Amino acid sequence: MVIKRLNHLPEFEIYKILKKYLIHLQFERRLSKNTVISYSYDLLKYIDFIFFKFSINSTSKIELKHIKKFIMCINEIAEKNKSSSLNIKSISRIISSIKGFHQYLINEDIVKINPAEKISSPKVPKTKPEYLTVLEIKALFNSFDKSKKYALRDIAIIKLLYGSGLRVSELIEMRLTDIRWDENFIIVTGKGSKERFVPINDSALKSIKEYIKNLRPILASKNLSNKGYIFLNYKGYRLTRMTIWNIIKDLSIKANIAKKISPHTLRHSFATHLIEGGADLRVLQEMLGHTDIITTQIYSHLDKTTLKEEHKANHPRG
Repeated sequence: MVIKRLNHLPEFEIYKILKKYLIHLQFERRLSKNTVISYSYDLLKYIDFIFFKFSINSTSKIELKHIKKFIMCINEIAEKNKSSSLNIKSISRIISSIKGFHQYLINEDIVKINPAEKISSPKVPKTKPEYLTVLEIKALFNSFDKSKKYALRDIAIIKLLYGSGLRVSELIEMRLTDIRWDENFIIVTGKGSKERFVPINDSALKSIKEYIKNLRPILASKNLSNKGYIFLNYKGYRLTRMTIWNIIKDLSIKANIAKKISPHTLRHSFATHLIEGGADLRVLQEMLGHTDIITTQIYSHLDKTTLKEEHKANHPRG
């Protein structure tokens, strides 16, 4: 819906600049499609408000008061409608999108003054990522029904997500040429189209081999233009994120796991279990593809929590 709107924007400078900025994010900054869509969604709200509320049709006319009014409105929506998708995290993201847009205007010498410079984002409370225990992971793996039609594919997916800590977007983009069979490595294309080498364990590698040998050729024959993607659906097309979500959801129900889990839960579990096993934080940062180690440090905090819980449960004076 957002993408369709971008092709039918009003012929005013403020919208033309917005479209130019989004193209810059996609092709120069090389951000992922989903990230660009998120920016589009946030900034269309913002530009529409500026245009229709204040009749401003040029970025040079936007002032601090206009931005503050927009933020006040989205805060009011969040307060009035608790069921709204707007929360502190989404509001913080919108403000970040606005600040990035105005910084771009400065960098490109489109405007001389940055009205968003003094805008501060609300502090987003840090939440612990949901992850599975080792026992829950075992229960998940033991719940596979190997007689199911697509079992070979689904087993390989779960083992790869947990065994190598991939993002779901990275998994669906994987191609046959990305696997280094003799070295037990996969080439992963992460955010910003950055490539990294990630180890793959023998169990996951074996499952992928079985899937590629026995099931993938059948799926690939349905669509010869599958571009070499590893994981295909019943029509021979690349799997979608939603399909993988559903695979994990169904499996968690069979495993009687009460937690609400997603593909990212397996990534969090991968990272948490490595840290608990003594892995170096810098090494984990490289495997996860985090640009900043601060992002990775949340897993060291999780480990400290685990230590406290173990101490409390097992020490006589815990």
